[in-house]
Amino acid sequence: MNEAYWIKSSESKRYGKLNRDIKADYLVVGGGIAGVTCFYLLAAAGIETVLVDADRIGYGCSGRNTGKITAQHGLVYYDIESQFDLERARQYHRINDKALELMETLIDRYSIQCDFQRVQACIFTQDEGYVGKIRQEYETYMKLGLDCRLEKEIPIPVRVKNALVLNHQAQFNPKKYIDALAEEAVRQGGVIYEDTRIVDFRPGKRCVLKTGDKFTIDAEHVVIATHFPCYDGMGFYFAKLKPMRTYAVMAEYHKDFPKCHFINAEEPSRSLRYVHEAGSLLIVGESHKVGHQKKDHYLELKKFGNEIFGIGDYQYQWSAQDYEPPRKIPFVGYLTKDTPNIYVAAGFNKWGISGGTAAGMVISSMILNGSSPYEDLYAHTTLMDVASSTFVTENVDVAVQLVSGKLKSGDRELPKSAGIGRVVNIGGKRCGYYMDEEGNEHILDITCTHMGCELKWNELEASWDCPCHGSRFDYKGNVLEGPACLPLNPYNEEKNRINPQIR
Repeated sequence: MNEAYWIKSSESKRYGKLNRDIKADYLVVGGGIAGVTCFYLLAAAGIETVLVDADRIGYGCSGRNTGKITAQHGLVYYDIESQFDLERARQYHRINDKALELMETLIDRYSIQCDFQRVQACIFTQDEGYVGKIRQEYETYMKLGLDCRLEKEIPIPVRVKNALVLNHQAQFNPKKYIDALAEEAVRQGGVIYEDTRIVDFRPGKRCVLKTGDKFTIDAEHVVIATHFPCYDGMGFYFAKLKPMRTYAVMAEYHKDFPKCHFINAEEPSRSLRYVHEAGSLLIVGESHKVGHQKKDHYLELKKFGNEIFGIGDYQYQWSAQDYEPPRKIPFVGYLTKDTPNIYVAAGFNKWGISGGTAAGMVISSMILNGSSPYEDLYAHTTLMDVASSTFVTENVDVAVQLVSGKLKSGDRELPKSAGIGRVVNIGGKRCGYYMDEEGNEHILDITCTHMGCELKWNELEASWDCPCHGSRFDYKGNVLEGPACLPLNPYNEEKNRINPQIR
């Protein structure tokens, strides 16, 4: 069973689902670290705020990540300096460093027991082609005045060709932190509704949102912190965000491990940190675009752990989903220039702990003060995004997936064993077939309810995944990941309703 240690380790308070129509001055949609941080900061300032989440607080990517709190986001600063300027790189570091400081302050203020520790962060390479890239990153660090150093060796059994260490970073249990912060926000007047999925969004001077249970939320201001925006507003986020799946395995490890977390610069990715409260080593990596899985990524991570650290038995394995923006800087601020009462936080490029906290800080400042000194940092939704090689490559892939998926007819024979998902052809109709362990058959229309791409079976997660924009559904057809907001219908009922929520 794929189960995240962080979620297993923290039995949070349950919040009821929305069961009536409501009005709200300020509504936060999304209970991950970005949404909860913004929710807390507004509530702490005396602003009456409501938060809704489609699942439970912290059950998405925020409860399935590495738990690293760092401003070292891979090789990012040289790229920002090159594509924009040094000042934007400086701002990027400053707000992510302030996010770490805020988290440490809140952990101390509310005595949150979340295994918070100050550690170093290290990015390394075993590839000669990345030696110069790490040196370039170091040179930008030096221009920014960061407390860092280059190393040719690191204190774990991995031979490296170059490594860049950044001091004064941190790590913690993200789920325990989010749970505690949400409870504190409620104590200060905030209201939370879980199991409340938004399926329709109508913008205006007051926004009208519909839930899956057909209740209405009338809100004057809305913060969309749903990982992938549940409403696009002609911002074309669906065309700018690349959906990525990343894997994690965790095992007991009682040998000495340095007070540092590590990640390599090249692919396949390998991220390492020690989880002190569990006496375990967490190994993360094997990222790929959603719907493009080609091997057992858990097995690859376990092989690495065995070869490098001698680990043979793993207690946990899980995966997480995040979105890469075209130019490495997240989308934070107004959804579009034409929606001054709708805010967005998305595209954290797999660094959502500090990035999401920073987003919550920036958006709450925009609401409380009318502006944030970091608005310009995130205001990069320009033609540069559309002209970037990442944007072009990803949207070519979307076009290929959209067309090729429609051309495949599916198998004519149904699987005879339980636990196997297949694209099948029943009566000339392409369907998704799965038999559960009790022998129940689940046959679905597997046209994605976001923009109509054809879904692919993910055998590692037992889910139907969209190779275009990253929506995921369980074998019963329920939405696991957006941007899709509507479930899949059984194959013998009406066709799936496509609802991209673009306008």
